[in-house]
Formats: sequence, C-alpha cells, structure tokens
Amino acid sequence: MAIGWTAAVLAGIVISTLLRLLYGLLLGPEVERGSFTAAAVVVSLVAGFLSYLLGGYLAARSARYSGQKHGTLAAFAGLTVGIILTLILTPFEIVFAEGVALPPSCFGLTGDSVSAGLALFAINVFGALVGGTIGEPLHTDG
Repeated sequence: MAIGWTAAVLAGIVISTLLRLLYGLLLGPEVERGSFTAAAVVVSLVAGFLSYLLGGYLAARSARYSGQKHGTLAAFAGLTVGIILTLILTPFEIVFAEGVALPPSCFGLTGDSVSAGLALFAINVFGALVGGTIGEPLHTDG
C-alpha cells in the first residue's frame, strides 16, 4: 500500500504538471495552481485518476493477494495523509495542493470546492480500484 501511494504521489506531480502545460499549449493560458476553474478541476481529475491507476497497479503487484483491496487502500492512504497535512498546514496558511495527494484545500471550504474534492477522491478511488484490478497477481495452483 505504501509503495502504491508513494508512486501515485510522484506520478501525480509529474502528470499534473504535464497536463497543465499541455492544456496551456493546446487550449490557452496554462492552468494556474490555486485557481478554481473548470480547467483546474478537469486537470486534477485526470491527473488523480492516472496517478492512482499507477499507484493501485503497483500496490496490487506488490501484494500477494487481494490486489483490488491493496490498490484501493492506496487512495485511502492518500486521503488520510492529505487530511492530516491539510489540518497541520491550514492554520499556518500554507497551501500544498497538487490535486493528487491532498484535497483541494487551497480553494477554501465552499460548496464548489468541497464537491470538487469529493469528485477528486471518487476518481482517485476508481483509478486505484482499476489499477488494483489490472495489477492483481495471478495465482496458479500447481
């Protein structure tokens, strides 16, 4: 599970950066960190799905059984770490949000940002579940 979450975070940093740059090249100005726009939400959703797909896959491959469970646990580990870091950093007004490991705390706690955070978590769990399914070890009896 830890290797899956770590891989998801590292992949998420790379993927979200690449997606923001690609969006800027193809469709207009680059998506800015901390801005709450539809483009930022879409980039976060795609980056979260792809990164947890990889993280779930690696978590499942390192597990001896129950790849789906281990893959999905990578997303829950990300949520747990994200909530803890948000609780620690928010009083100091330090923003740390890439759309991968943390809920979008830099957007505030308005209805839209909470909805976006829940959608992001749901997409992360789905990506981790799919990755865990793909990476589930095959057991042969023999």
